Amino acid sequence: MKRILRFLLAAFAVYGLSLLAIASDLGEFERVETKTFDKQKFVFPDDVRGTRLNILFLAMSADEDNGIYQQDALLEWHAALDERGVFSAEVMPYHFPVLQGPPFFVKGMIRGKMRDSYEGKVPLDQAGVLFVDDLAAFAAAAMLVLDSQPTIVIASAGAKPLRAFKGEVSAAGADEIATVIQGLQAE
Repeated sequence: MKRILRFLLAAFAVYGLSLLAIASDLGEFERVETKTFDKQKFVFPDDVRGTRLNILFLAMSADEDNGIYQQDALLEWHAALDERGVFSAEVMPYHFPVLQGPPFFVKGMIRGKMRDSYEGKVPLDQAGVLFVDDLAAFAAAAMLVLDSQPTIVIASAGAKPLRAFKGEVSAAGADEIATVIQGLQAE
């Protein structure tokens, strides 16, 4: 399965397609204690609270420049999906840059700098930084590909990953994700 997934990712990268939907066989998220940007304690993924679905915008990168690119792209995805009216109390968005744990004394500075990037764009109680011990293991646990592309995961009310999408924002991609969300709500 992983070999096929790698082949598909390579094929999509070569042919310039901007969105990849990983249909199924996703794993489970690693549990991470953090604080949201409004400084409240939050346990990922336990505390996500969409009553039907949760849309998780995950910027996963070991490289700072790529992480900033992913963060900006995910904010664009959020805006594109918001224009399509997909978010509600039933379908809640969450933004989490995922970083391999820096020393404890710089975590506050990182949170503060990232908070400024999100302020006014997303609710601060629905965004925060996930500091993990092993970035590759975090991605692997949920069966997500760790690469240079932003990741959007549609998860159940119980935070079980259902579908994952990767790539740059596009109108067609946003329409595709909105259609998948509508289909999952209808189930």
